[in-house]
Amino acid sequence: MKRNTRPEGHPVRPGGAAPRPAFAVTGIPGGTDEVEAALLRSRLIAAVDAFGGHHGPEPLTVTITNRPADRPPAKAEAKAEGEAGDGPSVAERAEHFTATAPQYTFDRLVLPDRTMEQLLRAIHIVERRRTLFEEWGLRTIQPHPSSAVNLEGPPGTGKTMAAHAIADRLGRPLIAARASQLESKYHGEGPKNLDALFHAAGTQGAVLFLDEADGLMSARFETTSHGSEHAVNAMRSELLTALDRFEGLAVFATNLVSSYDTAFDSRVRHVRFPVPDEAARARIWCRHLPGTLPLADDVRTQDLAAVDDVTGRDIRRAVIDAAAEALLTGRDRVGQADLLAAVERVKESRPHRPAPLQPPEAPQLRETEQPPETPPPPPERLRPPAAGK
Repeated sequence: MKRNTRPEGHPVRPGGAAPRPAFAVTGIPGGTDEVEAALLRSRLIAAVDAFGGHHGPEPLTVTITNRPADRPPAKAEAKAEGEAGDGPSVAERAEHFTATAPQYTFDRLVLPDRTMEQLLRAIHIVERRRTLFEEWGLRTIQPHPSSAVNLEGPPGTGKTMAAHAIADRLGRPLIAARASQLESKYHGEGPKNLDALFHAAGTQGAVLFLDEADGLMSARFETTSHGSEHAVNAMRSELLTALDRFEGLAVFATNLVSSYDTAFDSRVRHVRFPVPDEAARARIWCRHLPGTLPLADDVRTQDLAAVDDVTGRDIRRAVIDAAAEALLTGRDRVGQADLLAAVERVKESRPHRPAPLQPPEAPQLRETEQPPETPPPPPERLRPPAAGK
């Protein structure tokens, strides 16, 4: 329906009043009874005429449809400008996070004794929560007794496997998500998604596993001159609030955090996952060579473990790659050379990882290098002569 001014020459109302606008009603289906069509036009014009009397003579277009699916969402204009609008409720958002059965058991982990002790301590607190917080009264000083563990270390060192193993040890399902899944281009949506993730874990009795949580746990911006910085700070604040309310076990995984927000120190236990040493690599190789895999007689796990700077993920990929190579070349056994070549290919294909920092040492010059020349001192600034000279 459109409203237009009357054509030039249309008679003016008595007393010099301005002419009433003319309306055009279009879209009435063909074949409609003429009386019904005229009645519909009359009612629409009367309603819009009354509406226009309250909202001025500006041009007006009204669309009426009986297909709601074609109707733009009420918040479309707000979303176009980056606003979240009301959006789904927390419970509706939580439906996107579904708990699943853990994929790994605790006996699959190959970790240093210190790391294993820290994981078992976190599990023990959850298992004995009733005694600690109810019978021994610790709820009076900690109303929401959550447990949170941050598994920190390089990629491939077993953090995801450990999260699954913890859930399996507790006999609980696991809800796994990445921090990037919670982000949104709309302001305010990220914290709501994070709140929904914790809500889902609580209602489903699941262990919550949040991977790639580096950005959420690093130090907050002291000043927020950009919208993105404000959004990051809002996510971190929501995470702290969610941890205070949550009564389950939350497991985070981080790779590159160099400076944690100090607010997490009282809420999260940090557990270090190092790159495995040679003894650990030997155990990992043994666990990744199942008895059903046909191996040649020359395979020696101790020799394989001598290849350094290799993680459990690298070893798993190497075993699969070596087995596939043997099949592709028409052989029915996997040999030592296959495994060694495969692990080297895996090392070459992964993104460059900087070497660990060593104690500071004086730089060593090669024979062809000359020590850098000491630059001459800057010229002294001339001072004005003293008075009387």
